[in-house]
Amino acid sequence: MSSFPRSAASAILGRMHARSLTPIRAALVAALALSIGTTPPLAAQDGAAQDGATQDDATAELSPDRMKALKALCDEFAAAAESKFPDGAMLLVENRVETEAAIPASSVAPLLEYMLKMRKKIGPKLKKKGQGYFYDKDSKKGRYIVSKGKKGGGLLLSLHGGGEGQGDAGGAHGTWGSATSSGFTVISPEVMTKVSSAWNEEPEEQMVLELIDAAKRTFDIDPLRICIAGHSMGGDASWMLGGRNADMWAAAAPLAGSVMPYMRAGTRNKRLTPLSDYEGLMEGVIPNLMHVPYHIHHSDDDENEAVHPDDIATGYLKRLQTLFPGHYAFDYDRVTGIKHALPSDGVRPIIKWMAKQRRVTFPDEVVWETWWPWKTRSYWLFHKDPKSAWRFHAKLVGANHFDVTATSKMAPGRKEPKEFELRILLSPEMVNLAQPIKVTSGDAVLFEGRVRRSLWALMVTAGRRMDPTDAYEAYVNVKVPRLMWSDLWDGER
Repeated sequence: MSSFPRSAASAILGRMHARSLTPIRAALVAALALSIGTTPPLAAQDGAAQDGATQDDATAELSPDRMKALKALCDEFAAAAESKFPDGAMLLVENRVETEAAIPASSVAPLLEYMLKMRKKIGPKLKKKGQGYFYDKDSKKGRYIVSKGKKGGGLLLSLHGGGEGQGDAGGAHGTWGSATSSGFTVISPEVMTKVSSAWNEEPEEQMVLELIDAAKRTFDIDPLRICIAGHSMGGDASWMLGGRNADMWAAAAPLAGSVMPYMRAGTRNKRLTPLSDYEGLMEGVIPNLMHVPYHIHHSDDDENEAVHPDDIATGYLKRLQTLFPGHYAFDYDRVTGIKHALPSDGVRPIIKWMAKQRRVTFPDEVVWETWWPWKTRSYWLFHKDPKSAWRFHAKLVGANHFDVTATSKMAPGRKEPKEFELRILLSPEMVNLAQPIKVTSGDAVLFEGRVRRSLWALMVTAGRRMDPTDAYEAYVNVKVPRLMWSDLWDGER
């Protein structure tokens, strides 16, 4: 790791598992900022920069002192990666940057270049080959195996199967390691707690995401070609992590796995369990797969992982295909007679298929069904503190015109909001930032006006992901009225 000095804020948040902060996340960060006396912002502003003078003029430039100050914030942001729990440290810097004044168009490229350079310079890296321990070698926490692929090639996360007391990164690497011949760098992590639901737990999901960041610091990775695949429990992970982080992947391949099902009380997910005992699938997965192609494989006589959840999931996907033509692409290889085994022709055809896929970065339509409170962004939608099973549907319906709807699934003991705060991230790849932006929800106009470019938008998109292809330069804040919840839009459209 680099010895780059950390700010006091980063050091304090480094002792906390900030990703686990739930409703008190923002308040706690604010309290920390006050307690450690962070440097005041250069110039406060409304982040949405609504109806004000803009700095869009390509001839405008930042003063040397202001550019230096903004680069210092980029340094703090990059140094946050060295904290024990980097998400919280980054969040603190982002909250400070959010109050900064607008930046001109001419400053976007140099600030982005500098921020990405520092992000890749500072923070944990991986071994170039073989076995390593991402968190702690002595306790063997965060074990992974890596094989280097082609320079500028893709990245494949291969996730192992297992269960109670079982699971070995070597098994997944043995299955998927040959993807290096298709240019992929292959990383096979191992769960830290060996239980049947391990890949559905927060620490394991966070480890996978942090391994991706470390891989970007270590290797020359094409961010448009990051894929996820696995068998058995690793197939569960390919569904769950794939759906919750859909805006990261070019493709996914769950083999003999499933989206976590909701079962009728007293029943279990087994081959002989009737479909009538299945009450649905966990939220935050299927609706998010609008732009991620899936290859699904399962044998109908699988005794380890019943095929029923995959039948339900692919049924959902088919219904979504009718609602959103041209989206939710998948291939379901439903076979018989091989029980819990890998495909009879191996995984090589799947690897070749994944090698052809590319991530969709700036879609004109997005569906985001939330789950973790720390997963604050999907494509160009952002919420600071999302609750589980909120759903946003947004579409670019005309030049500089977005339409958005929102809903949430009622949960026991939880009061659903009448409206949702939502931030729409803006990129020149999608809109003309020199012209007014309009946001509607049906007939209601939620926002109409000019916007400003901001370092915050660059930081939470390209900066977070260390990905120059994923840069958003501005944003709009809106409040979206809540619609009644209906699974998969039945009765809504």
